[in-house]
Amino acid sequence: MAAGGGDTFCTMNELEPLRQEAIRVLAAAVASDQLPLEQLETRLALVRQAPNRATLDAIVADVLPTGGFLTPSRLLPVVADHTRAGPVEPAEELRISTVFGSTKRAGSWTVPLRLRLKVVMGELILDMRDAVFGSDVLDIELNVVLGSVVLIVPAGAQVENDCEERFSSSTHSIRSTRGVSPIGLLIRLGGQVRFGSIEIKEKRPTAEEPVKKGLMKLLAGDD
Repeated sequence: MAAGGGDTFCTMNELEPLRQEAIRVLAAAVASDQLPLEQLETRLALVRQAPNRATLDAIVADVLPTGGFLTPSRLLPVVADHTRAGPVEPAEELRISTVFGSTKRAGSWTVPLRLRLKVVMGELILDMRDAVFGSDVLDIELNVVLGSVVLIVPAGAQVENDCEERFSSSTHSIRSTRGVSPIGLLIRLGGQVRFGSIEIKEKRPTAEEPVKKGLMKLLAGDD
């Protein structure tokens, strides 16, 4: 149906895709700072209770100036891969956002003094094991809603997780770095994680990782 016109009454089966579209619109508004994160939970509850299309239109009207819903094709995932980024002078702050997609940063890159990470219904992978740090203290502020963040930190780094977690989970794996001495790097996590997850992994630099052999090579005894 065209936005703002036609019959606003739908069957339950017809209304469900519109609810999902409304959720995508609200999440995109949070990611672009059009909608405060504190209002998202209330809006989501209203979306779930909306009895018809007109009500859904009203819920997203203030974050969608043209009125009505955007089509899913106009809300494409934000996908980025910065695996070949070269080191540069450290910046004071870097903001990374991803909505309905997957963002990855890895390789040799220069970590700023502060990182602000926003993830809405997506996944962010931040690999810092080969990165250059401009300071021995890195502050990371997280803003995660229905998403996941994977932080790969250098082996021996100290990580302090002070995030406010609601209906979320966090893990810290040091399985592959036993016996590694502290390197004097402190990474402090803050911010909010709602209906999401944080996964912290300590890993050695890629150059120090053992080469994994294929099964056939192992059976054949090849080096």
